[in-house]
Amino acid sequence: MEDKNFTVTLKCFFCGDALEGDTERDWVSGDMIPCQNCKEFNDYDSLVSVALEEGKELVEEYAKGEIEKSFKNIFKK
Repeated sequence: MEDKNFTVTLKCFFCGDALEGDTERDWVSGDMIPCQNCKEFNDYDSLVSVALEEGKELVEEYAKGEIEKSFKNIFKK
């Protein structure tokens, strides 16, 4: 079985640009993450929630595609 990696990019809620935060910092609940583009602050908890949902959707789409490929010829006569 092949390992599959999924990447979810955190995007600013205001302008949609990818957020590029301090990689040395450990962000925690309640933090406000600034956007480098529009300078608005994004709520950490909301960003994580949206990222989790996006990640779930990516995994679901991948799994459906793999299942379809696996069972593609089972019901053909």
